[in-house]
Amino acid sequence: MQFVWLAVLIVVIGAMWWIGYRMEPHWVSKDGQRFMCGTQEFFHGTLAGHPRETQVAFMAGGTLHITQKRVMRRQRSLWTLVGKSADPPKGLEIYVAQQSVDGVATQTMLALRIPKKSRCIALLDAELAKADAKAGRTSPKTV
Repeated sequence: MQFVWLAVLIVVIGAMWWIGYRMEPHWVSKDGQRFMCGTQEFFHGTLAGHPRETQVAFMAGGTLHITQKRVMRRQRSLWTLVGKSADPPKGLEIYVAQQSVDGVATQTMLALRIPKKSRCIALLDAELAKADAKAGRTSPKTV
């Protein structure tokens, strides 16, 4: 009988781990200027690694201050929105940001995974529209 209870305990723990792994981390401040989401780096159009918990804050000039959780440390960097996915997964919006170091854009890209019902979607779309207007494009760029 003890073996059955041990097996049930292991199955329950495994199910809880699986559910926790599948959940998208998300939080948005009341004004929508700060939020938490899952992100993935990608190179040449393919995603690399697994989604990481990331904190994002809007800064002046349309830059995003992104803090990524990596093991026991947090990595901080500045990014600029460059596009939005044309065919995102169900229930998500995917925004693409490009890293800038000292004001110079690098090759590093980041996919921000945000639920469709989030309050920060409107701000991200407005920021993309501003960036497109600056660059002289008429419609949002899709990646």
